[in-house]
Amino acid sequence: MQKKFPDRRPFDKGRRLKGFARSETGSVAIEFVAVAVLFLTILFGLLTYGFQFATRIALSYAAAEASRAALAGLTENERISLATEAAQAVLTAYAPLIDADAADISVETVASDSSGRTMEVSLTYSDTRFSNYPFIPSIGSTPAVSARFYISDPSS
Repeated sequence: MQKKFPDRRPFDKGRRLKGFARSETGSVAIEFVAVAVLFLTILFGLLTYGFQFATRIALSYAAAEASRAALAGLTENERISLATEAAQAVLTAYAPLIDADAADISVETVASDSSGRTMEVSLTYSDTRFSNYPFIPSIGSTPAVSARFYISDPSS
């Protein structure tokens, strides 16, 4: 009676040829490093861009709140004071994300006519905490965030 399975194993090329050139044990580690570097670069780039995008949205919100608060003022100095306080309050509320001291708030009259005037609240922000990657622009290189509002003269 003949055995179905012979006692000796079939020829195994990897077992017979030993040495670094024939071994494939380190190729998985090298492939992992190549993929991990690319994956982590994309991941941290997305996180950094997300922080910058959230900062930009928070600045837009601060400009909008400052212009709403400025409408309540009766004089130009009171409007400037109310707008600055409102913008600082919003920026302080976003304290972990935004450094309120790095924001420059300006309130000025842009246009004026016989029936009223147009005022603009503008915020410029320069913070380099989240610009670690060369392919993501820093927040300081983006234009200022602004909101305009019109104040009409009730006497006319």
